[in-house]
Amino acid sequence: MSDKLTIRFPISEALAFSFVSMRKRLTRALLTLFSIILGIAFMAFLLMTGSILALGGTGVTAEAAYSYWFLGISLFVATVGIVNSMLMSVTERYKEIGTMKCLGAMDRHIIEVFLFEAALLGVAGGVVGTLIGLGAAFGVFGAQLGWSQVSQVSLAEIGRNLLISIGTAVVLSLAGATYPAYHAAKLRPVEALRYEL
Repeated sequence: MSDKLTIRFPISEALAFSFVSMRKRLTRALLTLFSIILGIAFMAFLLMTGSILALGGTGVTAEAAYSYWFLGISLFVATVGIVNSMLMSVTERYKEIGTMKCLGAMDRHIIEVFLFEAALLGVAGGVVGTLIGLGAAFGVFGAQLGWSQVSQVSLAEIGRNLLISIGTAVVLSLAGATYPAYHAAKLRPVEALRYEL
């Protein structure tokens, strides 16, 4: 008889673990969220700036191209912040991870918990950052160029910028959390339970 014991870990449980972890480490989660919001707000602002300026026939200027370098740097810094925050979260949760593994959690279950946490932060930061960036672009260019030109931006264009920004936030969050999640999953239960913070 070679019946393998399969351990099931429902997605609802992984989400519950993620919510509990973020609530326990609220300050760290807020710092991660803030870095995502800032990077995505800048990105959404630049995307909407391009959409508004394209209506006036001005095209992309050297200044806008220069801004995209800043965008790349800000998104990179946001990703580094996510990696750092998630690594610290792993360090703080060594005993919790060890206990989960002793109770039968597989490596993929540990990875799921950390990736769900990152995805939740990415969605929340992406939505808030996008709304701030789009609002800032409409406010700035509405005051400079007039509300009549800004109001010509189509809903499809706004929706496209919204989806790109939120999608980027989620991808960056998941990319930033991949190594820490893998590191957490590879912890040996005995070492994790012995660890003193």
